[in-house]
Order: sequence, then structure tokens, then C-alpha cells
Amino acid sequence: MKAKTAMAIVEWTSLPLLLLAGLLVISGYGLTSESARNASLGLLTFSRSQSIHLSRLVKLGFVSLLLVHTYAGTEVLAKKVEKTGHQRLAALMEYSVLAFLIYVGWIAVNGEFGG
Repeated sequence: MKAKTAMAIVEWTSLPLLLLAGLLVISGYGLTSESARNASLGLLTFSRSQSIHLSRLVKLGFVSLLLVHTYAGTEVLAKKVEKTGHQRLAALMEYSVLAFLIYVGWIAVNGEFGG
């Protein structure tokens, strides 16, 4: 992947990733804290928090964005490391992160659709 393309992916996934992460955190607190529900001025009820936090679309959207964002960010970093003359280190970073992201994706899909 070209560094320019990877950087564009990182930029375009940043805001949606931030919004979904915030939504998951806020809905999680809405499940466990009466204070959080009160602080939301009535927008966050227990049932609304539950439906957001357990939503398959929200969770898989977050994980998908996280995987794409992390892979693209690693590509940007690897290109910088490669320019310093450390091609093997850059390749090790890329393949290690890719293996880890495949594992995380497998767990997420298995968790949502598995038995």
C-alpha cells in the first residue's frame, strides 16, 4: 500500500472510529452507572444504553474501523522506518501487526456469529 493511500485511510477512519468508541464507552457507563444516566439529561436510559452497547452493527463497525485504521497506520509507520534503512524491521512490524489484526478480527467475528 502506498504511504499516501495509507495516510488517507487513517485520516478518513479517525472521526468515525472516535465517534463509535465514544458511543460504546458512554453506553457502557449508561449500563452500569445511575450517575452517567443522570448526567446525560435523560438521553441515556438503561434500555437505550443496552441496545446501543449490544448492537452488532456498532460493535462490528467499531472493530472493522479499528482494524483498517490500525493496519493503515502501521503501513505509514513502516514506510518511515523503511526510509531509515531498516527494511527488515519494517517488514517485521507489518507482518506482526497484520497477524495480530487477523486474530482480533477472527475473535470478533467468532464472538458475534459463532456458537
